[in-house]
Amino acid sequence: MKNSPGGPPSDRMTFSLMAQSTCINGPAGMSPIIREWSTNGTTSASSSRKAPSILRRSAIREVDVAVVGGGPAGTATALALARLGCAAIVIERTYYDTVRIGETLPPKIRLLLAKLGVWEEFLSQNHHRSFATHSAWGQAELYANDFIFNPYGIGWHVDRLRFDMALARAAENAGVQVLRGAQLISIQEGPSNEWHIEVGVEGKQLEWYAKFLVDATGRASTIARKQGAIRVSWDHLIAVVAFFACDSRGSTSINATLVEAVENGWWYSAMLPDGQVVVAFMTDADIYARASKNSDYVWNEQLQRTEYTKARLCAGVRTSVQKIVSANSSCLDRTAGKNWLAVGDAAMAFDPLSSQGVYKALETGFQAAEAVRHRLSGDAEAFPKYAAQLEENFDRYLALRRYYYGRERRWPDSLFWKRRHAARIAYQGNLATELRTSRDRVRSHLAAFIKTPNRDVTAT
Repeated sequence: MKNSPGGPPSDRMTFSLMAQSTCINGPAGMSPIIREWSTNGTTSASSSRKAPSILRRSAIREVDVAVVGGGPAGTATALALARLGCAAIVIERTYYDTVRIGETLPPKIRLLLAKLGVWEEFLSQNHHRSFATHSAWGQAELYANDFIFNPYGIGWHVDRLRFDMALARAAENAGVQVLRGAQLISIQEGPSNEWHIEVGVEGKQLEWYAKFLVDATGRASTIARKQGAIRVSWDHLIAVVAFFACDSRGSTSINATLVEAVENGWWYSAMLPDGQVVVAFMTDADIYARASKNSDYVWNEQLQRTEYTKARLCAGVRTSVQKIVSANSSCLDRTAGKNWLAVGDAAMAFDPLSSQGVYKALETGFQAAEAVRHRLSGDAEAFPKYAAQLEENFDRYLALRRYYYGRERRWPDSLFWKRRHAARIAYQGNLATELRTSRDRVRSHLAAFIKTPNRDVTAT
């Protein structure tokens, strides 16, 4: 195995209610205040460090920001807002009890976790340390990029469920009310651009007024799409994921992320904190669907064609059914409106090759919180500036994506790789132009799209 500082995919590219008013603040040094508005016009205030008690169905609360979605992007946004003195709620549909795919975090994640004030808590959770990225990309030989040379230290393989729950708790400790198991009943925009939100929680209907909405619903972009935003996709990549119980003692790759390119896509694997190995086959949805065999057969057949991934699993036993999730590169044609913002995957989703998913979720959370702060201070351009910042970031990501996919040339007749190489030529590196072209194409040829803005368009 060779060490290659400038070699194949590594962590170097690893690629993890009025706008002019101020935040609702408590006394100096205290948590933000959530006001509860009752039907008789009186108000009561309680520190949001303790979640406001549910009064009655007609009680309406007021916050600066309502965040829809309690993943890393949503909780990071709310936590950053709370640190800025703004009152926020997080509306999360689960109880953090569903399986979430394990994630590789790059070394520089420590900067954002420290900024959020959760670095020490993160270290105490015993996530699996990653000391290198091993890859067979562009050549058959396995190369290693050791993090010993990284100024930020090591990377991490995290238990996403534990990680997400910890961020939610940190937000609550900062004064954010996190609603778990919440069903979003309705969101309506008022005459003064404020939002009226109805949420069902444990059989009770709760209502809020919020100055701003943050869409943290992941790739679904539920809030943004309802505002007419269009999701533009650059490919049809999916991840077919399974978990294995393996005895990896003595394996040189136990503390490394493994990436292996194959004819019809590429494989990713990593050791998780619970001792299991997460294994994912990355390919295009239509390529996978064309296989005449059942999904299990195709997945196992493709696995047998690998060299390093197969060896890593040894005689491991699969402990889960396969799960197919979208892994394409996509973004919204606009990530902000006059009174809403999108963060994390809801704004822009990255190829897993980048290992930037969680990192960008946290980063956009900080950026969104700053945009809200400036907007509340009277900066009418705060949200457009935020959108431009995200557009610039995604443009840089697309350039890296083209470069790294362009380095794999071993299967010139493969449809999967042909598409990546063709996209490298077709895309001229101007995201604004590409998004504008996509919008025009959709609005010219799919009039129904505007009436029901819940579909995707592929940038080709």
